[in-house]
Amino acid sequence: MPRILPALLAAVVLALCAAGARAAVPVTFWTTEVSPDRQAVIGYLAQAFMVFNPDVEVRVVGVEENDMARAMAQAQAEGLPPDVVGCASNLVVAFSNQGWMDEAGNARVIDAVGRDRFFAGTLRRVSMSDGKPCGIPFNGWVQGIWYRKDWFEAAGLAPPDTWERILKAAKTLNDPANGRYGILVGTRNDAYAEQVFTHLAKSAGVREVSPEGKVVFDSPAAVRTLKFYAELARYTPPGPQWWRGRDYYLQGRLAMMFYSSFIMDDFVVPSVAADSLTGDNFEDLSGAPFDYELPDRTGMVAILTGTRKAGFGVLHALGLVKTGDAARSEAARRFVRFLFREDAYVTWLHMVPGGMLPVLRDIVAHPTFYCDVQGIFHKYRRERVEAILAGFDSLKSFEFEDGRLIPQAARISAAGVIGRMIVDTLDGRSTPEGAVREAAERMREILEERR
Repeated sequence: MPRILPALLAAVVLALCAAGARAAVPVTFWTTEVSPDRQAVIGYLAQAFMVFNPDVEVRVVGVEENDMARAMAQAQAEGLPPDVVGCASNLVVAFSNQGWMDEAGNARVIDAVGRDRFFAGTLRRVSMSDGKPCGIPFNGWVQGIWYRKDWFEAAGLAPPDTWERILKAAKTLNDPANGRYGILVGTRNDAYAEQVFTHLAKSAGVREVSPEGKVVFDSPAAVRTLKFYAELARYTPPGPQWWRGRDYYLQGRLAMMFYSSFIMDDFVVPSVAADSLTGDNFEDLSGAPFDYELPDRTGMVAILTGTRKAGFGVLHALGLVKTGDAARSEAARRFVRFLFREDAYVTWLHMVPGGMLPVLRDIVAHPTFYCDVQGIFHKYRRERVEAILAGFDSLKSFEFEDGRLIPQAARISAAGVIGRMIVDTLDGRSTPEGAVREAAERMREILEERR
């Protein structure tokens, strides 16, 4: 259970004593955080809120993320929508496009929390082209390049924040004869390879589909990105590689790796890192002891620059839903505002340290943020946490362009088009130019199939 400030803990105790003594406005909160441990924390926070707001009764309902769109459509059809949803930001935007979200209410909460406190990229991700917010950014994770600062310093290398610096470092630090490799990128058809490619592609200005729904992937920028990706793959550990290749980094055999902020606990908690410290997953790894100095020897860059700056990650948002009931809408706004209260917000983030990062700039200045029960954030100085969070300022994806959700991009991702393009190139079945052309044609076929 995450640590909670004494005032909030006392509030929960009082809530349990007073639970039956109120006639309250009902607020239903649907969240995609469905695991029992997370539901327990969210329920705990709802009880605390109800102490301070005895005229409101919050009901927390877990909804699997893959079921959220269907459940929301059914609830709308039956006239029984939830009052608040918490889910991936692209779902909130899609719901707003259906006319289901309370954009004015969302704007009021953002203004009450403090618009300037949010990372700009997170607000853009939940806003339509006219600036109206479909929801309220809440938390997320950031991908970046994690790298051995000590190796970089010894070799006189700058942090790997541009294409040129990434490639130079990969070449310089690659030493396969001594079991050391320059960088980890995905080399098989899976989500990890797609995420790495997407981060690089967005830093080159690549698009899959235009806001009008036309495939525009077959571009010189996409070919350049694929050629660059293939070059980096030359300095990746042998064999088909995927996220499991983090074992090389944790065993001191890798200079750089693309990975999300979910890796933060592996660096500081031996029991979490244990499955990456064996020789079970790769023939050329024999295992290694936990390196207590690795967090201090590791740097991270979240924003990469090719022809432009780009961060990559996943954003989760809260969204107020139109219900036609003024009392429920007002109560729902109060509940969402409460979740941004420092103690409540930090408690939520501590459910998954590293996997749930704050979208508010100033939270990293609060001592309670660094007091998660596993001591993960305590191992990271504020400067390093801010470097990770910087990715939120330049969030880019294929699924959201110019204030518009591009639903076709999700269908393309589900079909594994990008991963297949990468593998065809790396295996020599196609040139980068041919692979990009074939990928674009496959994208067009997928979109035609759904018409």
